[in-house]
Amino acid sequence: MKIKKKILIVYLAILLAVLIGLGNFFEVWSESQSEIDKAINYLKAQPQTAWATMALAGAGETEIDLNHLKSVPSGQESATTYAKYILALVAVGKNPSNFGDENYVEKLKSFYQDGQFGEKNFINDDIWAILALASIGQKNLAIVQDAKDYILSYQNSDGGWSYDISFSSSDTNDTAAAIMALLEAGVSSSSSAIQNSISFLKSQQNDDGGFSYLADSLSDSCSDAWVISAIYKLGQDPFSSNWTKNGKNALDHLKSLQDEDGGFWWQSEGDNKFCSSYALVSLLMKYYPIETIYNKHHLRIEDQDSTICDTEINGGTAMDLIIRGSEICNYDYLISEYPGIGLYLAEINGQANWMYMVNNISPMIGADSYYLETGDEVLWFSGAWLEKGWFPTKLELFKTENLATFQVKYYDSAANNWQNLEIQGIKVKIGESEFITNDTGQIEVSLTGLEAGFYQVFVETQIIDEKGYIRSEKVNLTTGEVPKEHGVGLKVEIEKIEVPPGGEQEAISFSVSSDSLDFGKLKPGESSTQNLTIDNGESRIYLEAEVNGASVFQDNLEIDEKFWQFFSTEIEKNQEKSFPVKLTIPFNYDGDFGQQEGELTFWAIKK
Repeated sequence: MKIKKKILIVYLAILLAVLIGLGNFFEVWSESQSEIDKAINYLKAQPQTAWATMALAGAGETEIDLNHLKSVPSGQESATTYAKYILALVAVGKNPSNFGDENYVEKLKSFYQDGQFGEKNFINDDIWAILALASIGQKNLAIVQDAKDYILSYQNSDGGWSYDISFSSSDTNDTAAAIMALLEAGVSSSSSAIQNSISFLKSQQNDDGGFSYLADSLSDSCSDAWVISAIYKLGQDPFSSNWTKNGKNALDHLKSLQDEDGGFWWQSEGDNKFCSSYALVSLLMKYYPIETIYNKHHLRIEDQDSTICDTEINGGTAMDLIIRGSEICNYDYLISEYPGIGLYLAEINGQANWMYMVNNISPMIGADSYYLETGDEVLWFSGAWLEKGWFPTKLELFKTENLATFQVKYYDSAANNWQNLEIQGIKVKIGESEFITNDTGQIEVSLTGLEAGFYQVFVETQIIDEKGYIRSEKVNLTTGEVPKEHGVGLKVEIEKIEVPPGGEQEAISFSVSSDSLDFGKLKPGESSTQNLTIDNGESRIYLEAEVNGASVFQDNLEIDEKFWQFFSTEIEKNQEKSFPVKLTIPFNYDGDFGQQEGELTFWAIKK
């Protein structure tokens, strides 16, 4: 049995320092902690709207009142209204096609005519139609692309947009929203249209750091909020010098308009607070469509030979996850449209014949029309159509000191549970070696002959007796003791704060530096990031991570902008690669305070 492996443990001594100042892109949450908490409490006390629902969902609030989304009030039926209802329902993980008295998705589409949505003179209804349909993975529809072109055709010479094409004066609010919609519709951030719109927004920044709706007006909280969200959508930093004037920025000005009750005045104290929902979204570093804990899902993509993607990602439909997953997992995809029927996934990385399952069941509708509920898991796989069908598989590991036993299971959709796959001859990969199950669907591996190492174990994609079995998720098998000289610890001191109510060893050699990442102290709501560098030796390697110890590390540590559970990378021989390691103490942290310790382990396989 030839299995290639090597391990390295990185023990990071993390002393988390208090972060000072507003210059860091990732400090908005911590610096805005009291403002966010007060804004949440204010919105919860107000009559609920679609905008408030989006903001509260973005803040992770529970028990959000959704009764106001069950029907559109008489006289308010418009493309914009249906669009914002869709965006709100997607933000809370609900199906906008059957939540209320109407199918909001089809109702929105009914407003499409002559290459645009809603009123012919209006731009804003096209903007929100694009954002709503993009939130459910339908941005590739011809009607959405038509609306994109319609918006682009009415960009003013100054780079901005007005909500009405008959107006020559651009405004910041519609320009910021247009940027978000065009990016969702596939317009590149480097395009002249987007770059010109950025230039327009920068030209509108007032001396107080804020933004006004129209030029030569007072800065207001709505305009601040829309521009801030657009900046984040562009992947830029509203604290940077590019968005600072006279040493002030839009967030400074926005916070200056917050009242004691948590709401945000429009331009000055005493006017109105209708901008409060938009303000909270921008303080949360979010933009539209809003990604929340309610629309986050597990996506896995399996082709015939390998796992293309295995990650957590936000989205509204099974098709939407394919679109958004490509940005994380770096695959190419082709989505085509059957006129009058909908979208279908034609190819991923040039490979065709794709099918999907949600929670291990094959839906009977197209992926662009399967609206995901909170917690849904989506599996895409490639394979020829089989009369007896395809079945998800998984492995269960039973490990003693000297023996590892793997049980192969398959999902029985009729019984709606996992069953032992009691078939002899199921192929299971352990590292680079292939094993065959006995007639109970098990394999046994002696650990005494294995050196300390890390082995990925999974069921291979295969067809047996005209039934297809889909590659399983990988199970990690670790053996042996960890070399002490490879150890560096994880430590954090969390400060309590008072907040307002509301077989064969292959030669693998690599080193990790530094041996200590000093972040000082952190309070709930704060995060800090340091770089970790891996200097690889003479073999190309594949790396995964494992975190043990205090739950604050297991639940909140990110490597290379991914939670550690989903981190993996390949490093070429003699290559040096750096990764940001980020620890965030959640705003609602309810664990132990004081110093916490943990351990970060990198497991490596020779490629």
